[in-house]
Amino acid sequence: MSSKKKVRLGRIDADPHQFALVVSYTTEVHHFDEFGNPVSSESQPGEKVIRVPRGLQGPEIAGLAQEVVEKCKKYIPASKAGEVEHLLYALAEHEAHQQQEQHQMQQQRQEPPPPPPPPPPAAPAAKQRRQEAAVPQRQEPLLPQADVRHIEDYADQLYEDRMDLKVHGAKCILRVCTEPANLELLADHDTLLGVLSRELRENSKKCFDLSVAIVCTFLCFSHFSQFHPVLMQHQCGDVTMRVLEYESQRSQVRKEDMNRRLMRLNDLGDQATPEDKKLFAKDEKKYRLQLIRQSKLMHICLATLLNLAEEISIEKKMVNRKMPALLANLIDRSSDDLISVTLTFLKKLSVFEENKDQIATPETLSTLVKLAQHPNVRVALLALRVLFNLSFDESVRSSLVESGMVKLLVDQLRNPPFRHIVLRLLYHFSMDDRCKSLMAYHRDGMIMLLQLVVHFPEPRVGKDLVALMVNLAAHARAAEVMVQSGLFPQIMLRVLTHRDPLLCKVVRHVASHSGILEQMCELLQSESIRMSKWMHEFVRMAMCCVDNPDLLVEVLGTLANVTLEEVPWGELCEAGLVDLLTRLLVPSFSEDDIVLECVMLVGCLACNRESAQHVAGSRLPAMLQDLLIEKREDEEIVVQLLFAFQCLLMHEEVRDVVLQETELAPCIMRFARAKNPMVLDYATQLLQVVAEYATENQTGEEDESPAWVEQIKAFRFEQHNAEWCRCVNRELSGGTGMSPGGAYNGYYDDEQDSGGEEEEEFAFHWAGGDVADAQDLANRDWGNKDINSFVHSSRQPF
Repeated sequence: MSSKKKVRLGRIDADPHQFALVVSYTTEVHHFDEFGNPVSSESQPGEKVIRVPRGLQGPEIAGLAQEVVEKCKKYIPASKAGEVEHLLYALAEHEAHQQQEQHQMQQQRQEPPPPPPPPPPAAPAAKQRRQEAAVPQRQEPLLPQADVRHIEDYADQLYEDRMDLKVHGAKCILRVCTEPANLELLADHDTLLGVLSRELRENSKKCFDLSVAIVCTFLCFSHFSQFHPVLMQHQCGDVTMRVLEYESQRSQVRKEDMNRRLMRLNDLGDQATPEDKKLFAKDEKKYRLQLIRQSKLMHICLATLLNLAEEISIEKKMVNRKMPALLANLIDRSSDDLISVTLTFLKKLSVFEENKDQIATPETLSTLVKLAQHPNVRVALLALRVLFNLSFDESVRSSLVESGMVKLLVDQLRNPPFRHIVLRLLYHFSMDDRCKSLMAYHRDGMIMLLQLVVHFPEPRVGKDLVALMVNLAAHARAAEVMVQSGLFPQIMLRVLTHRDPLLCKVVRHVASHSGILEQMCELLQSESIRMSKWMHEFVRMAMCCVDNPDLLVEVLGTLANVTLEEVPWGELCEAGLVDLLTRLLVPSFSEDDIVLECVMLVGCLACNRESAQHVAGSRLPAMLQDLLIEKREDEEIVVQLLFAFQCLLMHEEVRDVVLQETELAPCIMRFARAKNPMVLDYATQLLQVVAEYATENQTGEEDESPAWVEQIKAFRFEQHNAEWCRCVNRELSGGTGMSPGGAYNGYYDDEQDSGGEEEEEFAFHWAGGDVADAQDLANRDWGNKDINSFVHSSRQPF
């Protein structure tokens, strides 16, 4: 077995009494086995005293510092030469100061003493006390001087019966713990933490100073995660939690007692004597002093527990001991330090829903709203962050709105330190329509948000800000404020310049409101703005961003929302809009979101006579029919496609081209059986338009009529005589209750689903004619002939 020693440098101090440098160090001895693997390690603190010659002069100090570093290079690295030189200068100055004082004392001995001055006139006692208070007094150190080498002596003092000795020992241990280098040595001590934990458990109610010293010691260890297991092993967290619980209960009792005394004094009214008022004032002063002392102890306890709560298992134990409710009772204290650590703990716990339900009481929410206006910026920010965690709950948002939270956030938006968290909170509130109305009511806040968007330093606006604007733009009143603010043209210019998808979504939402759309277009076409060609720029932007689907879907959606009659759709088609749509509607080329926006845009083009001719002259009608088949399961796209075809068929010069180049009628009949009422309604209306067109253009020669004309006749006959068709089909199928079938049923190989079972297709023909011939059906002699003589079934007899 081999060993290796390593010296770690600690502090270098100057000792004026010995006129020497004192170097603190730790010797680490690492033991290795025969294979070179570490077996164990030991560490032992030590000090080296380097005596320095007296009478140092300025030019000599630099050379002496280098000499000290070279001779003691085992303990002092070369990088510390500057620090050694600084300490030598301090020793030289101290020596010169002592020599000067001695010289002055010798001169005073040689001179005769001056006559004593006359006694001053007697001053009043109050004036004398003020003069004594005005004289600065040297403050005693909070902690006594202590050395880690005497840690055993300090630990032994904790076993004494006298409380002052216990306090002195605890303070000495705390003084040693303030040096991070000593913590590892103290953590390895066999009994130190256990003794401290036991003393805090037994004497915390007896001595305030002892409790503060011991909990501060735990706080020093809790700053480092590697010491958390040691603290939990000695139950330091448990005893600290007990102290916090006891102080919280004591505070509640004292508060109730003061309230009773105040009520008693109020009940006396005019009968209260000056002695009663003086006694109450004295009790109130004592209560305030107790609160100040108690707040210090609770602040230290909470800071220690907050550090230990890094482990989720320890945090759960604290929650089981009602830590959220305990913290909620502390946020109304007057100590900023206690409020800060309490809010930090609440922010950590409020992430979990079960804790949120305990925290989000009306009293706590009201106090948090007040703290959000606290003059201390740190306290106000922490309160807003706790409210942000709680605002994920809709009921909490409703309670906060009633307490005036929206107005507070709008006011805090003016302060840059609060802006980031305020934007996040406003985004949460903007998910409720009621809050959107409130934010739109505060016009100054809306204009401030628009200014933040316009002057945002980066090309793309921050996500928190732009997400809030997207939600607000979906509200009609808020969108109106945006258009009337005078900043909307700059937002439009920013969209065209930087091509921000989310900012383009804001424009899209504004354009979705019919009343606001007219105002927006009038504003952009006004002489002062001169952006009348903004739609042309949007078309160019769409053609350039085909590879950017996020921006493309917003641009197309904005164009599709512009449904005004004065829009120059013909010019936009000539600018390349139809070619763009033809490219995007190629099967399996674009995502469904883009396909939907393209179809909606085609519907807008179809409503205009000039642009409808551009659509009919392209490949779009046939592509729309293929798309209707491909996307038949997407009801939203189907509805928009049916509407686009209906708009195209309204124009006579376009109708012939669309019906001749497509097989639209059989395809529509498939959707006329849909279960969705909206799809069924649009399909029925479109089928009615096609049927009216077929009736108007019927020449009387059946061979020249398209096949779908007869299919429509048969389909409409079945729609109007559904019950009769079911009865006939039931007879033909042997009473199995099958639904009627035909050439138009199951078009494009679609399987019909009725009652969850796959049905067998059944085709039937009438003797001497087809069921599609309505005139032939009208001429049948139904009363004198058996139905079987008219029907020939394709099904084999049983």
